[in-house]
Amino acid sequence: MIPTYLERLIHEGKAEHKTFSGAMAENMILKVPDKSYIVIYEYWYKPLITNLGAVNGTAFNFQQAIQFVNFYNSNGYSVYWHECHPDLLLKTYTNIPTENPAVGVNYQMPAGDHTDYRSLYLKTDRDLSIYFTMLNQDTVTSAAAAAPAFDPLNNYFGYVGNNIMTGAQGYQNLVATGQTYAPLANPITQVAAPGTSEDFTNSVFSFAAGSGGFFPPFSAYGEAGNSAMGKARAHHFQCNYVLITQESPKTFR
Repeated sequence: MIPTYLERLIHEGKAEHKTFSGAMAENMILKVPDKSYIVIYEYWYKPLITNLGAVNGTAFNFQQAIQFVNFYNSNGYSVYWHECHPDLLLKTYTNIPTENPAVGVNYQMPAGDHTDYRSLYLKTDRDLSIYFTMLNQDTVTSAAAAAPAFDPLNNYFGYVGNNIMTGAQGYQNLVATGQTYAPLANPITQVAAPGTSEDFTNSVFSFAAGSGGFFPPFSAYGEAGNSAMGKARAHHFQCNYVLITQESPKTFR
């Protein structure tokens, strides 16, 4: 639900409620006017399912099993993962014929709905990039180290003396680039050794440039006579947000 104080600003004439939506594109830009800021408080995401309507025997790409909705600009970076296991069923075209297009062979269909709802609180005063990624095809190679003793006076916690994963290559980043995903690192900073960073954000983040987890272009699965089925395969996104028509307070995050 919309936060109470944002609803109050709307009734006072200091803000507007808005909706932003799109589909098929790998990247979308939510424009924020000058001397204003927005707060996104909820979104819906229907994942990419290229097997929808595919002929029997079409392989399922496990890269699509985990998909990411990414929000990025100079104010910060946030990412939310979504699980997509289509539980594909085989439909007999003679019993359940199709239109737009007419599929003349038995075809695959997901067994249920897959649209996810997420509540969040994301504030920004800059144009916002909303882009979509999925797992890449690299095999993960991981590094582990023994967690050191933690000082209770510093409120550290962990698995003292046990080997824990401190970094991995091949999760969302490519092994070839040398970039490392570190579950004990601050987002988009150097890897933090276990026990040396107090915040322990455990953030999952991806590298947009050359990540290898990019979505296929719509032309690869949605055109070539696929009609409405191609659009139904595509990912869809919608968010609700409040536009506050005043400059962002410097201390407000």
